[in-house]
Amino acid sequence: MRQLSPQLRPAYEDYKYLLDRGYNRKPALDLVSARYGLSGEERLLLYRCVHSEAELREVLSKLVERPKRVAVDGYNIALTMISLMSGEAFECDDGFFRDVNLGKRKGDDRVREALIEACNFLISKGIEPLFLLDYQISGSGELAAELRKEGCNAIAVRNADKESILSAEAVASNDFVVLMRAKVIYNLLKAMGFRAENLASILGVKRDTLSRSLS
Repeated sequence: MRQLSPQLRPAYEDYKYLLDRGYNRKPALDLVSARYGLSGEERLLLYRCVHSEAELREVLSKLVERPKRVAVDGYNIALTMISLMSGEAFECDDGFFRDVNLGKRKGDDRVREALIEACNFLISKGIEPLFLLDYQISGSGELAAELRKEGCNAIAVRNADKESILSAEAVASNDFVVLMRAKVIYNLLKAMGFRAENLASILGVKRDTLSRSLS
């Protein structure tokens, strides 16, 4: 796990405070980043892992434990799995895992194995998966074909996020935008038994401290 700056804790608290009071995400993040001199990685970590209480309630209200079918945001799930196995992901305030790699591993040879592992898990639980792969990423068509040979239903689509959002089935993704727009959500990686350190716990942030005013 990467070393976190001591400035990240007060930045986390201030950012959360602003979000809970209706501030738009970007100006709030700009403010705390400038105030605490956050690095680009620290800024991205806050952006991906910290949300308003209203957003958290909305996402958590859509969670299901055992869907009959699930549309899987393929690359998002596979890359997050790889980051988890490398110790480079955090559990965010919504209970989903995220990193700050910005899709840098999309050509990683482990993507195929990760997707097969996820597929086998879902089938073992009696859940019918459909893996959606962004065709704009090189090799997506071939990867989808390889997955089908392994007994995993997979297709390459123009926009994996959009297709998963529009799906009438439950959605498996760690992308917060996808989670907010989806009708039903399945936390696939947590169901598979993955674990990561919770960002707020690492920083020593307690929920009762987040209601304080900015000083």
